[in-house]
Amino acid sequence: MRYLLPLAPLALLAACATPQQQCLNNVSEPLRVNAFLIAQTQANLDRGFAVDQQQRVSRGFDMCRQRDRDGNVSTTLCPTTRVKTVNVPQAINMDVERGTLDQLLARQAILEKQASAATNQCRLLYPE
Repeated sequence: MRYLLPLAPLALLAACATPQQQCLNNVSEPLRVNAFLIAQTQANLDRGFAVDQQQRVSRGFDMCRQRDRDGNVSTTLCPTTRVKTVNVPQAINMDVERGTLDQLLARQAILEKQASAATNQCRLLYPE
């Protein structure tokens, strides 16, 4: 629950967007996702490999302080769990990756036309 508290202001800001801004955001989302995928695929081709994020869990012990009923503080060992995100290289088929990039670039042109038409419609439906 305490992790969700910092996100509360973002929810309030999202609610403050005008209807036109919300509409424009909704119609441009597929374009943004496609642009991200193009950048990711191009980076994979430039590197020659993909990068996969994995979480590694390690367990150990840390020093903990505890207070007893009398108020005395003692130091003991407490079990801990740590999660670390690491980037792991993944082999890719360069020909398949180039084909994927070509498809994404072709899709980008279609999405740009659709987004342009939808943007105009948003501006007509929700003038500022």
